[in-house]
Amino acid sequence: MGSKNLALWAFLLFSPAFALLNDEFGATFRSTGDFVPADFWALVTKHCASELTDISSCSPDNHDIKLRTPFAQAYTQCFFGVFEKYFSCPDIVGGNDKQTLIPTGFIQVANFTASKGCAFPAPAPIFQDACTWDVDEIPRSKCCKLGDKEPCGQQNLNLMYCQMQAAEQYVRCTNAQSSKPGTNSTLCVTENAEKATWLPKEYLVYSGAASCPRAGKVLLYLGISNLIAFVSALLSNTQVWKGLFSSTKEYEITEVRVNFLSIFISIGTHISIPFIMGIIIEKQGYTVNWIQQVLIWTIRPRVAPIIAILGLINASWMEIAINEMVADLLFSAPAGAFAIFAAFFPNKTTNPAKPAIYTVFHAGGIIMLIPCVIIVLALLIGALNKCAPIRAFKYPAQDLWRLISNPVRKIRGKEQLEKKSVDMAQFKGWFYIFFGLGIILYIGSWMVWASFLKMAGDLYCPAKLDKLAAVLFAYPVALNAVRVFVQAF
Repeated sequence: MGSKNLALWAFLLFSPAFALLNDEFGATFRSTGDFVPADFWALVTKHCASELTDISSCSPDNHDIKLRTPFAQAYTQCFFGVFEKYFSCPDIVGGNDKQTLIPTGFIQVANFTASKGCAFPAPAPIFQDACTWDVDEIPRSKCCKLGDKEPCGQQNLNLMYCQMQAAEQYVRCTNAQSSKPGTNSTLCVTENAEKATWLPKEYLVYSGAASCPRAGKVLLYLGISNLIAFVSALLSNTQVWKGLFSSTKEYEITEVRVNFLSIFISIGTHISIPFIMGIIIEKQGYTVNWIQQVLIWTIRPRVAPIIAILGLINASWMEIAINEMVADLLFSAPAGAFAIFAAFFPNKTTNPAKPAIYTVFHAGGIIMLIPCVIIVLALLIGALNKCAPIRAFKYPAQDLWRLISNPVRKIRGKEQLEKKSVDMAQFKGWFYIFFGLGIILYIGSWMVWASFLKMAGDLYCPAKLDKLAAVLFAYPVALNAVRVFVQAF
């Protein structure tokens, strides 16, 4: 490919882009309700020629992996503009989807000279092959002639999803072709693009990296994190170790009391981890919905119910188990939001390529809903009747007030408030209930995570897992070390 200077700015403001299409191509565009795939692709190839040329340009050696990503966004905008001009039934489901799906505003692209002597496969035929099912589904369904309120909405939306992913995956796969000779970039694109029509688009991560971590690697890291959390909880029980190495019964457990400071630390830590994960992914420069990434990492499998088994074996572990389970079940609300989507509102497609493991994704979502619904109902009933579990919140509130006010009271020379503690015997029934709910949530979250990652493949691509792994491996050790330290408070 010869030398080619690419523009610094692609002035593709969403609304003006369509105005340009009206002015420049008005004579050649004839809106129709009869969608003919061959005619449509011919229009895309003609009117998006510059975007197709840009996206297939070879960037310089040692370039940033995100350098060509804006060209995928520019092509997606052009494709959508042509689609809306050509097809008279272009209603995309919901106005917000249109804003979320297609990048709006100015698209900033890098100014570089395309490398000589390299050649990527022509993108237009690849994009057509990648979304053959979805583009053929529009005339096959006869949706424009059914008289629906939103004619062809879902069919059109699926095609938009597929083309957007095809463009993004083309950039990633051709990056891989540059760094790993022999890579079949055409197959790489066609195997991934259509997945976007049955996966929740909000949770996908596109990094532009040449390679993506396998689903098994992400799941392995989650499993190792669970194992580390379990072992660190096992070792942090100083009462057991004192009892084992004592020749007297001095450390015999007669009662178990809850340390509310430890509960606050557990809740704070577990709340912060998903946000840290979202920030790490966003800071690496990935195209990602940060809030949705926080949500999906919130529902990752956590080891709380497994630690609770230790509490059933020996009462001294009940305090640690309660700390973990309270934090875990507080996440049942965001888990419920994801579970509702997985169970009842998946992307709709009749594509036969949708894998059988999708049923596991559905089932996991339904299973996760069980503890979510029970916890929400219990809290509502408790609030109405002023009884447990709402009543239990007064104990940590009292202890939090003690921790805040005692330093001030000491300065003023006032008497210190006594430490509040509660015998676990008062909440033993709730311990068993939380344990049962936690097990259900744990099983469902593994089903959802495993099936989602297996289906997504390269569409969930946080290309650098080292920082994520560091957080997953380090936080349970640090958390249990802090618990040991605060036992005296």
